[in-house]
Amino acid sequence: MRGRMALGLAALGGLGLAVRRRRAGRDPTAAHVSETEAGYRAAGTRILVLGAGFGGLSTALALDRRLPADTDASILVVDRNNDLLFDPLLWTVAAGRANPSDVVVPIRAFQRRRRFHVLHAEIERVDLERREVVTSAGSRPYDILVIALGSVTALPDLPGLRDHALLFHSPADALQLRNHLIDAIEAAHQTSDPDERREWLTFVVGGGGDTGIELAATIRAYLDLGLLAAYPWLEDAPPRVVVVGRAERLVPMSRPRTSAAVRRLLEAEGVEVLTGVSIEGATERAVLTSAGEIPARTLFWAAGITAPPVARLIAAGHARNGALLVDERLRLPDRPEVSVVGDVAWAYEGGTRQPVPPTAQAAEHEGRYVGQAIAATLRGQAVPPFRFRPLGHLALLGGHTGVAEIGPLVLSGLPAWLIWHGYYLAHIPAWRNRLHLLSDWLLAGLTGWDTAQLRLRPPGAPLPRHLRAVPAAGAPAALAADPPPSR
Repeated sequence: MRGRMALGLAALGGLGLAVRRRRAGRDPTAAHVSETEAGYRAAGTRILVLGAGFGGLSTALALDRRLPADTDASILVVDRNNDLLFDPLLWTVAAGRANPSDVVVPIRAFQRRRRFHVLHAEIERVDLERREVVTSAGSRPYDILVIALGSVTALPDLPGLRDHALLFHSPADALQLRNHLIDAIEAAHQTSDPDERREWLTFVVGGGGDTGIELAATIRAYLDLGLLAAYPWLEDAPPRVVVVGRAERLVPMSRPRTSAAVRRLLEAEGVEVLTGVSIEGATERAVLTSAGEIPARTLFWAAGITAPPVARLIAAGHARNGALLVDERLRLPDRPEVSVVGDVAWAYEGGTRQPVPPTAQAAEHEGRYVGQAIAATLRGQAVPPFRFRPLGHLALLGGHTGVAEIGPLVLSGLPAWLIWHGYYLAHIPAWRNRLHLLSDWLLAGLTGWDTAQLRLRPPGAPLPRHLRAVPAAGAPAALAADPPPSR
């Protein structure tokens, strides 16, 4: 029976490959025509987009749709990566329900039948006076510039934080989270000291925003629904997950009703919630807070974002977190040729004057607006102020629960969990990723969550602390274990 199924799947795969090759051979426009550097420099209007995340790609796609075919313009997107990371789905990777490749889409896939081009390079410096951007592949001049450089996790200079806090920002971080949880449980299993065991089984998340609450919920769910089956002794020594937020309520940028629902669901899932509490430092065995010390060997940091270093060096006005100050049309003041979108923009909604949240949804809206605004400006048309109307707010808060804020409605529990999965499955812009995600989620529901470790460290790198051999008494210093690496 299994042999027949395997043959059937192989036949379907071969048929699909043949169809794709036949279509590619019939359709000459399926391949993207490359542009040389000389071609870009010679264009009548050189549009340079820095960053290929949600904001940058939305800008490029809007320009492709709105610019007339006969416009003498070149659109060049520059990014250090050659893929779009679909950040909201990282939680399913961390929980062992999806593969890392399921949540990234190659940027080149967006180029088919479109007129924008991509330069895979590091952005080193932006010179607004000379209208030039220096990259690792050489400098590029521009007539119109769109800055969409995203953000990085803000790690304040608190005692011990840089040595002990773990971050969560990439597929590698998602795998490392899973590896770390397994390492911590193995360490707890090996020790006979009850205090040390409690420290290994306590996981603290710093930050009560969207990233913090979903990170805490993912840790709790993976422990309960994934590792509990592999480590049944955890029923007698239950892990502890604590989320610490400085604001008086969770997800403070959402409505109070939504914040209350998030807290209620997290606590129902077994997550301890501390609001109005600040983290003041960390040691190897504890997290220091304004409400006291939490004995713990693990601290994940998810409290705030900041502009990347290259954006902070741009000679323009900056907010406190380094984001660039923009006007109601998302342009730098006194520089109408420069627009800023996404997390790197400190923007206000043009109608209500409310701050625009640093979310993927907002970045996409800003990118579409800027692309349309550039096309309108080149046609000599007026550009209205930016308007942002959020579609809603989704949060995944456990194995089968979540919160969905849609208009005036706030849904929770299984309906919100289903909406979360359905929305992001439909929103990721590649059918291949959708099929892989759907099959992985279904298999995880049927066979259980993946609890295997996938090590990312190179050969010869130090092992986790609890796996290192302790040198025998009197052993030479050269035989001692390597010192613990900074995290």
